[in-house]
Amino acid sequence: MSDIFDDASDAEMLHREAAINQIRKQQPLKTTGYCLSCNAPLPDRKFCDAWCREDFEMEQKIKRITGK
Repeated sequence: MSDIFDDASDAEMLHREAAINQIRKQQPLKTTGYCLSCNAPLPDRKFCDAWCREDFEMEQKIKRITGK
């Protein structure tokens, strides 16, 4: 017989597995020759610097939340 702690542990495990599976489904970002945030020319990187990467990640998070 399970108690409330076992049920909470099971629910937490299901949520964690769902989050991990969601991340695994995402396609990796490809290098385009330009910064994915500010479009500055970059031959071998995806972002100019950490600020551009953080801005891009924030925009993606907002799009996921709003469904756009």
